[in-house]
Amino acid sequence: MVAEPVTRSLRDRLRNVIAQHPAVRPQAPPLPREMLPISQILRGDWHETEHGPVFVRDEWFPLDHRHGALALGSALDAAPEALRLLLGGETSPHPSRLAFFDIETTGLAGGTGTYVVLAGLGTYEETDPGAPPAFRMRQYFLADLAHERAMLAMLATDVARFEGLVTYNGRSFDVPFVETRMTMARLPSPYGALAHFDLLHPVRRLYKHRMPGCRLAEAERRLLRLERPDDVPGWLIPQLYFDYLRAGRASPLRGVFRHNAEDVLSLVGVLASLSSLLSSGDIDPADAVAVARWWERAGEPHRAAGLYRGALPWLEGGDDWAWAAGRQASLCRRLGERAEAERLWRRLWEQGDRPAGVELAKHLEHHVRDLAAAGEVTDALLVRAEGAERIALEHRLARLRRKRTRQAAAAALEE
Repeated sequence: MVAEPVTRSLRDRLRNVIAQHPAVRPQAPPLPREMLPISQILRGDWHETEHGPVFVRDEWFPLDHRHGALALGSALDAAPEALRLLLGGETSPHPSRLAFFDIETTGLAGGTGTYVVLAGLGTYEETDPGAPPAFRMRQYFLADLAHERAMLAMLATDVARFEGLVTYNGRSFDVPFVETRMTMARLPSPYGALAHFDLLHPVRRLYKHRMPGCRLAEAERRLLRLERPDDVPGWLIPQLYFDYLRAGRASPLRGVFRHNAEDVLSLVGVLASLSSLLSSGDIDPADAVAVARWWERAGEPHRAAGLYRGALPWLEGGDDWAWAAGRQASLCRRLGERAEAERLWRRLWEQGDRPAGVELAKHLEHHVRDLAAAGEVTDALLVRAEGAERIALEHRLARLRRKRTRQAAAAALEE
């Protein structure tokens, strides 16, 4: 019965000690603040807008400036038919009416707490009225979180001057991210009215077997022969930005600006490279098969057949030959080039390709009228046939036998 007041007394004494000596948590030393304004460090200018100030950096590149293997002006020579194929529509804006677009953010998930900290917009424009065009790189920087509405509004105004947008994974990330932030800022979006070239999708279609990740860095290496050894990794950008907000240290952001600019320049090069690939007759055989398949899906069988035909000799003996030969035979059938189709079906059938054997049997029956040869192929197909396939082949063989019987009877009457 005596322990209770003792325990309470000890508890009270401990509380008094803690109150008189609060725990001191170690604090990280503050980062040194830079004395120069960001306009000098990042070489940009402040623009006053109706929504507030925006920090903008402009840089001009001549059209002969090379980014990797290609000059920036090469995209202006892109064939309209190639651009139409890349866009997947009936028509395509001229490259001079396209805006090349990339953003850097504080995170991958849009919504509250994640911001567009830097947006890069590359366009072909005149440096002065009447002067030859150059490539303008304009970067919009969120120098303060309070400036977000002004930055997004200025960016949207500039984007709306053009007819199309070029991005890399922009359909899934860049544009939805920006539009989410614009919705939260109660701003109208111009992006939905623009034609959109998301270059990730054609790169995947053409190179998914040789570039499993299909990241922009992989496309740069393959298409532009470009390496960026000193590039700022994307995962580091949020940390550098928050360091800037906390301590005003803008110098490390030079690498972020350079990273964003390089991404935008790469969009120009990748678009030019893909356009050249789709419109050129001189293509690496490995690329030709992928391009042919694309033209085939786009409803251009003559273009596709020409590419398959050119690639087949180079693919001889490889894993891709049989697939490409099968597609070429199918196109030749559609185009009425049945002699070439028969030759390919025979070669494929000799290699044990059952679908080619079925097509060969049909061709021999209905077009060559060689019922005996069609029957031989059908007999061979029946050896390993099962289920529905076997039933169909048995029906075909019975029909061939009836035809041969009628054919023999007609020949006997003529004699």
